[in-house]
Amino acid sequence: MRLIFIDDSGQRSPRRKHLGELVSVGAVIFPENQVAVYSRAIDHLRSEIGMPSGEEFKWKPSRGSWLAGAGGDVVKGMRRRMLEIAGQCGVRTAVVIWDRGRVDWDKEFAANAILSYLYERIEMELKTAEERGVVIADVPGGGSKDHTKWLAEALDLTTVGTTYVKPDCVVMPIVTAPSDHVPHLQLADLVCAATTAAVAGLPHGLELIELLKPLARRNTYGRIGGAGLALFPRDLVDLYFWLFGESEYYKQGRGSPIGPTDSPFSQPGRPFQRHDGLPVAGPDSTVSASH
Repeated sequence: MRLIFIDDSGQRSPRRKHLGELVSVGAVIFPENQVAVYSRAIDHLRSEIGMPSGEEFKWKPSRGSWLAGAGGDVVKGMRRRMLEIAGQCGVRTAVVIWDRGRVDWDKEFAANAILSYLYERIEMELKTAEERGVVIADVPGGGSKDHTKWLAEALDLTTVGTTYVKPDCVVMPIVTAPSDHVPHLQLADLVCAATTAAVAGLPHGLELIELLKPLARRNTYGRIGGAGLALFPRDLVDLYFWLFGESEYYKQGRGSPIGPTDSPFSQPGRPFQRHDGLPVAGPDSTVSASH
């Protein structure tokens, strides 16, 4: 059995040129026997840094909270340690990110669409592991009416599935829980937000890439692109090169080259084929790689 915890995130103002507002949802997938192990390790981390027992680990701490006043070094160290513990517990992750600047869907529609894409990746990971799973989501914001609506829409995934994946391995409807009581949901918040920040080109996300990379699920060909991180629309495909150093992207069993090539020309519609979109570091720099 695997327990899957999901949360959403976003970035309104990416640093990378060519990107618009990003909407994202992510999952952390735990082996059943590691759920309690992770909780104990997080309790120990909390004691080490002197964090009050009732406070939540958040990517964006609430104003006035202990974490908001703890200082940048404490927060950075906490984030890194959480990801290291997740790796020790055999956690696998998947994040789906939609660029609203390139396809301006209504935000609610986009959120539901990327949830279905995430669900497909959860099902595929469970099939690969030959396991069953239960999905737990953070309680959606907006009050009980929005919560009820979200649960009704999520129910379709676990009863009907999607165009490409049927609900074979997730054994019950998606359930919700308040994240302040569930440290695994707090990890989902970190993974989703940090990955989204890295795609957006923000330093506090990019500095975690080397810890996020070993957690991300991979496809049959060992690639994260499209499996542990799925970017939409697909003309963002070259970001898999700049983030993870991957030179090929596989779709339906066929590999295509991504990132810089010998050709002096970029393909139309692929803004990151020859440059990562980040501000140039100095006058002699022409291409800056995040990986």
